[in-house]
Amino acid sequence: MAAAAAAEAAAITRRLASSNGSARERAVRNLLYTFLPASAAHLSTSDLLKLWKGLFFCFWHSDKPLYQSSLASRLAAGVSSGPSPTAAVAFFAAYLATLRREWAHIDTHRLDKFYLLNRRFLHHAFLLLSAHSFAPDLTSQVISILSEKVLLPEADNVAAGSPRGLGYHVAEVFVDELLPVLPVSLQTMELLLSPFFNVLEKSSDRVMVAKVKSSVFNSFLDSGKQLLEMVKKGEEVEKGSAEEKLGKIGLLFGFCKRFADIAAKVETVQANRKVLFGLRDEFMKVEKGLELSGVEIAVPEYESTEVPVVTVTGVVNGMDLDEVKVEKKKNKAKKASLVGSEKDGAKDLKQEKKVKEKKEKKKKKQKKAEVVDGGDVAEHSADTPAEEDQHMGGGTDAITFDEAMMSNLQKQFEKAAAEARMVNGGSSSSASPEKPVSGKAAKKRKRAKSVDRLSEVSDGDDGTGEGNVLSQDGEKSGKKVRFSMKNNLVWKPHNPLPPQCLRLPPSAIPRGSALKKGVKPGPIKETPTPVKKTKPKAKSAKKVLKKNPSLAVKRLRKLQNLST
Repeated sequence: MAAAAAAEAAAITRRLASSNGSARERAVRNLLYTFLPASAAHLSTSDLLKLWKGLFFCFWHSDKPLYQSSLASRLAAGVSSGPSPTAAVAFFAAYLATLRREWAHIDTHRLDKFYLLNRRFLHHAFLLLSAHSFAPDLTSQVISILSEKVLLPEADNVAAGSPRGLGYHVAEVFVDELLPVLPVSLQTMELLLSPFFNVLEKSSDRVMVAKVKSSVFNSFLDSGKQLLEMVKKGEEVEKGSAEEKLGKIGLLFGFCKRFADIAAKVETVQANRKVLFGLRDEFMKVEKGLELSGVEIAVPEYESTEVPVVTVTGVVNGMDLDEVKVEKKKNKAKKASLVGSEKDGAKDLKQEKKVKEKKEKKKKKQKKAEVVDGGDVAEHSADTPAEEDQHMGGGTDAITFDEAMMSNLQKQFEKAAAEARMVNGGSSSSASPEKPVSGKAAKKRKRAKSVDRLSEVSDGDDGTGEGNVLSQDGEKSGKKVRFSMKNNLVWKPHNPLPPQCLRLPPSAIPRGSALKKGVKPGPIKETPTPVKKTKPKAKSAKKVLKKNPSLAVKRLRKLQNLST
């Protein structure tokens, strides 16, 4: 039986390492759904390592994030839903041994998906322990495998230069993956944290010690501080939160005494004592604060938590995969119907709003203009109140001429006359055109207001001096001004220009944005022209003697002169 299982395992391993994606997928299904449940008890450690060699390359070749995530979940489910706890532990040990052996060959492009695979395996390992109520024997087996294979490898592996990145990653994500299965009893927590206490005692890897301190023990310390502050202030702690789960362990576990005992051992690495004493002091402050506050915190106990698990046999939370698919389809149909009804309701609301807006616009137009006799409109002037508007008979064509009506008409005539005078150069001879004011005349309201203002400023109604008023107020005048960009554009600098003696020549003036920002021109730098150095010519001895004769030469010349 064992020989047949070994031969079949070798054949599955070859198919797992195939370059064909469909062949690899069929091999994975055959391994997880049929082979492992039937013959996991007959496989030796070497057979499991061979299988995991093929599984490693199968996951290596997996592309696309969704497929990688599903494959990692299916592979990790072999731990939590194995045929027996012994087979699950052996499968987990073979995985860690394979991943540690191949860790140095994983490139940066594939490192993230192997981080994901490692997280999933840790999560399912804790689900296995939770399913068996954290039995001490099973918990000690799983934790010893983590300690021996990852956190504290054997001396020969370290001497051979085996990589330590897997251990760093396990130390970083241990608390995050343990959090869903908490709370557990303090005795169980002692077993779970024992490999990290061993790291602080025996490991000489400074990076590993720093990772254990920051990721494992500091998380309990920070959560304990937060929980203590919330309890002191009387705030309610949310049940199941990280502060409540990790904070109780940080306050009640007794980390201070444990770190002091490890630091006092002779076997402890000397470089780690400083870290141990620092952790002891931090936890001592928190534990003394709890004692002085007089607050009582309940001791954590194990509570079975239901976590959704995707098993190898295709069951999700006690339901088959087909049932899950049917339920998903029903939920999608319900959501689609709800969305459709919401869209219909939104359309009806939009139509109602449009109808209301149209009605309001019509009412506003009717209020602005009153229709009189064949479409003539009499506008309400801005100067007269609403009570002095013209009165129209209800349903009759007759118009009652009142004093208010007469004053309105007189003002309209005055405005028309003023407009005509302004257009014709101020001549009073031109009369206003006797045309009825149409409905489109409301657009010329601004010009009429400006004429009213001019008429109020002027003393007489004859229009003499309107040109002066227009020129003083800055209104439009009869003159036409030609505007030229070259002649009228003047540049004013932000800062005053320097004196003429300090200005640069035109070639050295900064151009563009530097000149616009007001950058002052720098001083003129004059570089002297280089002069070629010529070597002095050698002078003859005769010329030198002629210019500067020595005393001896002078005496000889005197003697020659005397002898002659």
